Amino acid sequence: KSSTLFAKNTVTVVNFWFTTCNPCVEELADLEALNKQLAKKGGAVVGINSFTLDGDKTAISDAKNILAKKGVTYKNIWFDSKSKAGEFTSGLYSYPTTYVVDKNGNIVGEPIVGAITSEKQSEKLTKVD
Repeated sequence: KSSTLFAKNTVTVVNFWFTTCNPCVEELADLEALNKQLAKKGGAVVGINSFTLDGDKTAISDAKNILAKKGVTYKNIWFDSKSKAGEFTSGLYSYPTTYVVDKNGNIVGEPIVGAITSEKQSEKLTKVD
């Protein structure tokens, strides 16, 4: 449930990615570092791999392997493609795409389209409270 996912954090950075997207995979270590920074302020990063919609076991296994290789410990989730979250994910055209969400489930500001590895984008995300 999104209400539970967001309510326990002061801010949640939601990153949409997929397994064969090189910029997506390259930014995973930076997102892990961001998650550690946000955790000190009561926030978190959550990843959503678009290939894992509907619980595709092969896609989940592939995603888990990449996450393990990159040392990612933050939560990654999947959901039904027919759910509101699934429809939202299916509507994304650029990857990676990252949103900042407040504890009430509201999107804050504009999405970051592209990897967050640049200092400017990382700085933008660490300033959120």
